[in-house]
Amino acid sequence: MSTDIEETVRPGVLHQRIPGENAAPLVFDIPRSGSDYPREFRSPAPFNAVRRSVSMYVEELYASAPDHGASWLYALFPNTYIDANRHELDVDPEWLDGDWSEPLAPSDKSLRGMGLIPRVCGKGDVVLQDTPITAADLRHRLDTCYWPYHNTLTGILDGFKVRHGVAFHVSCHSMSSVGGKAVPDPGRKRSDFDIGTRNGTTTAPAFPDLVIETLKGFGYDVTRDEHFIGAESVRKHGDPDGGIHSLQIEINRSIYMDEDSYRRGERFAEIQDHLSQTIGRLAEFARNEKG
Repeated sequence: MSTDIEETVRPGVLHQRIPGENAAPLVFDIPRSGSDYPREFRSPAPFNAVRRSVSMYVEELYASAPDHGASWLYALFPNTYIDANRHELDVDPEWLDGDWSEPLAPSDKSLRGMGLIPRVCGKGDVVLQDTPITAADLRHRLDTCYWPYHNTLTGILDGFKVRHGVAFHVSCHSMSSVGGKAVPDPGRKRSDFDIGTRNGTTTAPAFPDLVIETLKGFGYDVTRDEHFIGAESVRKHGDPDGGIHSLQIEINRSIYMDEDSYRRGERFAEIQDHLSQTIGRLAEFARNEKG
């Protein structure tokens, strides 16, 4: 296990831990678990509904990554402020006040209120923002939070390519146990883990196959591209033809925490240990791969 770990914190933006000893070309990115709310953040929603949108405790579940020689990158800003797992142009034009320098590209997510700047929270049924965002504010959020985070992740992956000829990337998320009102599977009960590969386009098969095999070995119900195929983090960075393999892991919140009280559950330490063992297997896999 690695003991030489370089730690960097950019307040309100990101926290990264990079192993220097026995490092593997593998990074775990946690883009939607931040809780450092900027002072200017305002919302008519109750805070209890606001924080329900956060992938809570995910940074802790994967905290052992550097001990196994994998890099760990954590977005400190909340996804309710700006969502790093959305495309930078995924904004509903009706909810932007002012001129933008290029055409926006709203997806079904932004039209449902779950785009780059979310408008709903809770179970998808609580108003998070009731007025459009100004163009100046959008630019500020992109320049101070979104791009520094993604550019850092790009730098990590590019460094792997230079040193190892290959790079592996896991984007780490959590999902509610039942689909809410603003998602593609409303009311549907979800598996313990869902592995997203954008239907096989962001990684070679061996990488997700190992994740699924390992988690199933612990007795979990694991699906692939079933509830979430993977969003912007894997779309933006995954390039299997270019040697960068990206996948998304969604963990069902109900297996490690109480979704109503937000407290860690009785199985938290057990699941954290299983994920640590999974990280170890993935790190060895990444070290043995050649570009």
